Amino acid sequence: MKRSKVIFIAAALALVSFLSVGTASAQGQSATANPSTVPEPGTYDITVTAEGFTLPSVNFAICSTGDVSNISDGLPSMMQYCGGLGEAVELDGGSYTTTESVEVTDAGVTFMFFELAAGGESTNVSVNIGELADTGVNTSLLVVIGLSIALAGVMLFGLSRRLRSVQ
Repeated sequence: MKRSKVIFIAAALALVSFLSVGTASAQGQSATANPSTVPEPGTYDITVTAEGFTLPSVNFAICSTGDVSNISDGLPSMMQYCGGLGEAVELDGGSYTTTESVEVTDAGVTFMFFELAAGGESTNVSVNIGELADTGVNTSLLVVIGLSIALAGVMLFGLSRRLRSVQ
């Protein structure tokens, strides 16, 4: 009876681990901006680098807001803040670097790299006035990984209490 419980717990832990790893590997894209913040509104030359793509090309858009949540409702907000879907850029080994002269307003600016497909590869980076850059890290992914680790800990704690009470 004790072996079957251990096997069940091990199988459950393996399943949780596989689910977490699959989700994490799907989010390999990142973007950086240099400078990542600016002291005041104005025109700045900003070097933007995107990495981790598996595609030969993606769309690149410059949006007139530093708050990515403003752009999250699809095409209407892309038209409003980005002036459309941007332009296609060719990637070199999954990476792209460009220096753009942009007007950074009080609202900031966001550089977006994305595949024109539902659930496609994408990343973004924001440049704001006097704030840290928003690098586009998927916080829901971090929540899934954290909950998986917490669940594994709870399961191990329960198993250790049961094994102590059996002996």
